[in-house]
Amino acid sequence: MKKYLLIRLGAIGDIVLATAAIEAISQAEPDSQIDLVCKARFAGLLKGHPKLANIYGFDEAGRHKGLRGLLLFIHELSANKYNFIIDLQNNPRSRMITLCLNAGKKIHWPKDTWRRRMLVWGQGRGKTYKTVIQRYLAAVEKAGIKQPEVKPKLYPVADDSIKLPQGGFIAIAPGAHWPTKRWPAENYSKLISNLVNRESEIVIVGDKNDRAIAEEIIKASGANAINLCGQLDLAQLIYVLSKAKLLVTNDTGAMHIAEAAGTPVAAIFGPTVKQFGFAPWRPGSRVIETELDCRPCALHGSKKCPKGHFDCMNLLSADNVMGEIEKALNT
Repeated sequence: MKKYLLIRLGAIGDIVLATAAIEAISQAEPDSQIDLVCKARFAGLLKGHPKLANIYGFDEAGRHKGLRGLLLFIHELSANKYNFIIDLQNNPRSRMITLCLNAGKKIHWPKDTWRRRMLVWGQGRGKTYKTVIQRYLAAVEKAGIKQPEVKPKLYPVADDSIKLPQGGFIAIAPGAHWPTKRWPAENYSKLISNLVNRESEIVIVGDKNDRAIAEEIIKASGANAINLCGQLDLAQLIYVLSKAKLLVTNDTGAMHIAEAAGTPVAAIFGPTVKQFGFAPWRPGSRVIETELDCRPCALHGSKKCPKGHFDCMNLLSADNVMGEIEKALNT
């Protein structure tokens, strides 16, 4: 039996997309052992994952903080021996972990950040690039595993404590870490009003920081929507999104969770673009965006629009988004 260790210490979306590598290994070698290193605060994404033997949570803010903590984490894994370690993070921390652990072969994923920076600087915008999923699978192929068609997959765990609308619902995720990645709240309110007029039930999801804005959106819309912001852990969020007919979202982690849980998305892109490699991949999903010369303006978004007009979001009306939602629901 071969043993694999995958390392991905990034954010929610990064870890979700990396599950494509787990699926590839599992499909090619069903009897293999697959372990994963991720940040401890995101380990809940993989709760109940049937193809992972061990999930090692790196507690960056606690016991594994700083160099001493990193060395402690490496020591905790030092007894393990792997046939392959596949570093899907490829930063100094993950390279240190890879270097110090035992493996027959060690593979580092080419991060390719320079290409995204060139897009921000206005170079190569008309070209087609490999997606992040394709590049993760290319890293796995260096271990002799060729499964180019696999996609990210999460395994929802049912939770009857969460009360959801009967007969299906549309989920809304209005938050994002960076302000420029957030479609304006008033537009979400108008959109929800349109959806309710079409007899759609609405559930709003997000973290505790999104709860207040979600309440404002609901109040302005006049809808009787359910606000679950700040009430769900990651495993529960996966379950809720797996039950939705569609997720309307900004370019954020919820977008990736929904798709990996089997739900199509209508994703609103502002400062970021599909060419970065993180765009939705399901046939029924949609990216809603404006064609502007100033896009993309940042790798991950920013605190404010560099041009001062925020046209990438302001020019997308609720009617524009509603039209794409109707196409997605009718796919």
